Amino acid sequence: MLLKNDVLRGRIRLLGSFLGEAISRQSGQHTLDTIETLRKGFIQERRQPNEGNKQQLIELIASLDNQTLKNVIRAFSIYFFLANLSEENYLREQRRILRSQSNQSWEGSFRRTLQECRDRNIEPEQIKELIDQLRFIPVFTAHPTEARRRTTMNILQTLYEHTDAMSDYPEGSLAFMQAKQKTAETIDLLWSSDEVRTRKPLVYDEINNGLHYFNASLFTAIPKVYRNTKDAIVEVYPELSDYPLPAFVNFGSWIGGDRDGNPFVTYETTEMAVLMHANAVLRHYQVLIRKLRRQLIHSDTIVDIAPEVYARIKDYSELDQRVFYYNPDDYNNEPYRRLLSIILAKIKATNQHIQSQGADADAAQNAYTAPQDLLDDLRLIRQSVYTHDQAHSEGLLLDTIRLVKTCGFHLASLDIRQDSGYHGDVIADIFANASNLPDYQTLSETERQQWLTRLLEKPGTPLIYTDNLSEQTHEQLNLMNAVAKLRKLVGADTFGSYVISMTNNASQLLEVLLLMRFAGLSGIDDDGKVFAALPVAPLFETIEDLKNIDKIMPTILENPLYRELLEHSGNVQEIMLGYSDSSKDGGIITSAWQLYSAQQTITHIANKYGISTRLFHGRGGSVSRGGGSTHQAIAAQPAGTLNGQIKFTEQGEVLYAKYANPDTAVFELTMGITGALKASSSRFVAQPTQLEEYEALFSRLADAGEERYRALTDNTEGFYQFYSEATPVQEISLLNIGSRPAHRKKGLPSKSTIRAIPWVFGWSLARFTLPAWYGVGSALQSVKQDEALMQEMNENWPFFSAFISNIEMAFTKSEMSIAQAYSQLCDDKTLRERVMQAVIDEHELTNSGLNSLLNQTSLLSNQQELAHSLEWRNAYLDPINYIQIELLKRMRQSDDNSVRSADKLAVEDPLIRSINALAAGLRNTG
Repeated sequence: MLLKNDVLRGRIRLLGSFLGEAISRQSGQHTLDTIETLRKGFIQERRQPNEGNKQQLIELIASLDNQTLKNVIRAFSIYFFLANLSEENYLREQRRILRSQSNQSWEGSFRRTLQECRDRNIEPEQIKELIDQLRFIPVFTAHPTEARRRTTMNILQTLYEHTDAMSDYPEGSLAFMQAKQKTAETIDLLWSSDEVRTRKPLVYDEINNGLHYFNASLFTAIPKVYRNTKDAIVEVYPELSDYPLPAFVNFGSWIGGDRDGNPFVTYETTEMAVLMHANAVLRHYQVLIRKLRRQLIHSDTIVDIAPEVYARIKDYSELDQRVFYYNPDDYNNEPYRRLLSIILAKIKATNQHIQSQGADADAAQNAYTAPQDLLDDLRLIRQSVYTHDQAHSEGLLLDTIRLVKTCGFHLASLDIRQDSGYHGDVIADIFANASNLPDYQTLSETERQQWLTRLLEKPGTPLIYTDNLSEQTHEQLNLMNAVAKLRKLVGADTFGSYVISMTNNASQLLEVLLLMRFAGLSGIDDDGKVFAALPVAPLFETIEDLKNIDKIMPTILENPLYRELLEHSGNVQEIMLGYSDSSKDGGIITSAWQLYSAQQTITHIANKYGISTRLFHGRGGSVSRGGGSTHQAIAAQPAGTLNGQIKFTEQGEVLYAKYANPDTAVFELTMGITGALKASSSRFVAQPTQLEEYEALFSRLADAGEERYRALTDNTEGFYQFYSEATPVQEISLLNIGSRPAHRKKGLPSKSTIRAIPWVFGWSLARFTLPAWYGVGSALQSVKQDEALMQEMNENWPFFSAFISNIEMAFTKSEMSIAQAYSQLCDDKTLRERVMQAVIDEHELTNSGLNSLLNQTSLLSNQQELAHSLEWRNAYLDPINYIQIELLKRMRQSDDNSVRSADKLAVEDPLIRSINALAAGLRNTG
C-alpha cells in the first residue's frame, strides 16, 4: 500500500498506459478520451473541489449511452485490478529485500516471531510445545462479494508473473523488454475478455473457484510455509534442528457443505464437493511423483540403497508386474524410480476408487487405504535417500510428504452447516412417525433433552419403519448416509465439524447427534463408549445468543452422555462465533464486546468443566464482519482463549487477495500462524494490569453504541425503505456472485430478512460503510470524560487498539458527499432527510472522536502509507459511484412494464459491472 513510492507509482502508470493503448486499439480513441476526461476531472475535483466542475462531470455521465458507460466502468475496474496487482507485487519485493538483508525481517515473519520468543526467554522445549499444539485452520466459504471469473483470475495470475519478471531484470535489457511485451499483450487480452460472469454460478462453479486457489498457489505455498518455519527454527533455536514439524496447517471448506439458506446444496452436492476435492489433490500428487521420479535417479550400482526399498517393491509385486508389463527390467538398478512408478499407479487407483465411489473393484484392490500408507512409502524412500544424498531428501521429497500430511486424500475438510430450526423440524417429523415417541413440538426444552439423551443411550443404529417422512427429513437422512460413506471412502478427515447455525438451546446439539445415529456416525462403540464421527459445533450469532452462551454450554456439559462423548473425542469442544449477524444485529461496538466477552465466558466454562475449546471465528472481509489484519486480530484475542488452535472463515474478495499468488499466500499464512503462536503464549498475551477498568469502560462504550445503532436501525420508521432505495442492495441480487439467495425472503428487506453480506455490501458500495462505524461516535462522546483512560487502553490493550485501528480504516472509506448523492435515490424526502441527518451527525461525531482519541488532526495521520493508498483510490472510485447512481436511476425507471426487456438488459449489464468495479477498488466490501 506504499503508493507514495515512486517505483510503485511508475509501475502502475506503465500498466495503465498499456491499458490505455488496448482500449484505444480495440474500442476507439473516443472511448479512451471519455475515460480520460472523467479520470482527470475527478482527480482535479479531489485536489480542488469545485461544485460547478463536478456538476459538469455528472452531466457528462448522464449524457453517455449504456455501451459507453460499460466501457468506462470496465476501464476503471481493470485499472483497479492492475493497481492491486502492482501493490501486491511491490510488497512482495519489499519482503524479498528484507529477506536478503540477514539482519532484518518483517513483523509477523517466522524469523522475527521466533527471535521475539527467544528474547522473551521462551525455552526450546516451550517453543516445541507451542508448535506441537498449534492448529491453524482457514476455512474457505462461498460468500463472494465480487463477480470476478476464474478466467480473469488466471489472466491476472499470468500478468502477475510477467510483471514479476520485469522486476527481476535491468530496465532496457532484452529479458526486461520481453517481459514488458508479454505484460502489454496480457493486458490487451484482459480488455478483450469478459471480467464478470454472465450467469449465476452453480455450487459446482463455487467448488471449482475454491479449488482454483489450491492449484494456483496453495500447493506451492504450503510446503514453503513449513520450510520457512523450519529454517527459522534452525536459525533461532538451533537446539531444535532435528525437531520434525507437525502438520499445523489444515484447510477447511464450506463450499458444498453449507446448506443454511441455500436450497441448491443437497446431499448430492456434498458428495460432488468431496469427490472434486479428492480429484484435485490426488492429481497434484501424481504431478509431484512424476517430478520425483525424474529427480531420484540414483542407481544401486553407484550408491547403497536401503533394503527396505526393495522389500517394499516386493510387497507390491503384483502391481509391480502390471506397471512394468511392457519392460519388466525397467528401472531395475534405480529402485527409487521403480517404487515411485508403483506409488504413482497406486495414487491413480486411489483416485479411481474414490471417483467410482468404491464401484471399481480393480481400483479398490490397488488403491491406498489411507493417506498414512502413502506417507509410509514416501518416508521409506526419504530415509534411504538421506543416507547418501541429504540434499534431495530435504527437497521436493520432504515437501511432498508435508503436503500429504496437510491435505491427505480429502484436500480440505468439509464442514456441514445447517440452521438449528431445520434439525428441529426433522426430529419432530421422525418423532411424529414413531408410535412410541411423543409430539416433539410440544415438549419443553428439558423434556427434549431427556428424550434425545434416552434415544442416544440405546445401543444399535435406530431404524425407521416408514417412508411417510417429509422431503426435508429424507434429505437430512440422505446427507448423514452420504457423510458416513464418504468418510470410509476418502478418510476420517474428509469432514470437519457439523456447525449448527442460530444455536439457542442445548437440545439442538443432541438433535444433530441423534440424526448422525441413523447413519452410524454416532453411537456406542465396541468398548461401550459413546462416540461422534463429526464434532458438533454450536454457532452463536446474534447478540442475544452470544449473551446466552453461559446458559447453553453448561447445560449441555452437565449432560453425562455428552461429557462422555467429548472425552472420547479428545475432550475438545469447537464453538463458532458469528461476527456478521451480531454486528448487523447490535452494531459494531456491541458485537466486538459481546464476542470478546463470549470468548472469556467460553474459557471460564472450559476451565470449570475441564475441557479444551477450539474457537471458530466466522470472519468476513469487511471490518463489520470481523475483517482486518489476520495477524493483529489473532494476536489481540483475549488472554487464554486460543490454546494453540484457531479456525476461521475466509470469504469473498479476501480469498483472492490472500491466495491468488504463491508468494502472497505464503505471507498471509505466515502472518496468521505467527499471530496464533503469539496468542497462545502467556509471554506475548499478558493481561494489562488495569484490565477490569478497561473492560468496564469498553462495556459502557458498547451500551452507548448499541443504543445509537438500534435507534437508527430498529426504531427509525421507514429506515429499511431508505436502505433499499438509497443503496444498490436490490440490484446486488443481479450480480452473479453466489448460488445462495441474497435475501431470506422476498420483498422489502429488513434486519431479519437481509443476509449479512448484502447488508454490508450495499452500504459499502454507496460509500456509507455504515455497519463498520455507526454508533462509534456516540459511544466515544458518551465517555469523553474518560478519554485519557481510553488513550491508555489504546497503548496497553491489543484488543482495543486493533479494534480502533480497524474502525479508523473502515470509517475512512466512508464518503459522505457520495452517500448524499445516493440518498437522492430515496423518493421520500422527509425520510431521506431524517435518516441522512442521523448519519451525518454520527459521522461527524465519529470523525472528531477518533481524531481526539488518537491525538491526531486527520484520519490515518499515523498510518500515512494506508492514507496515501485510500486517497489515491478515492479519485478513481468517484466516477464509478456517480456512474452507478446514473445507472440505478435508469434501471429503476426501466422497471416500468412498458420498457422493453432489451433496454433493461442494456442498463443491467453496466450496472453489474459497476458493482464489480467498486468491489475491486474498495477491496474489503462484504
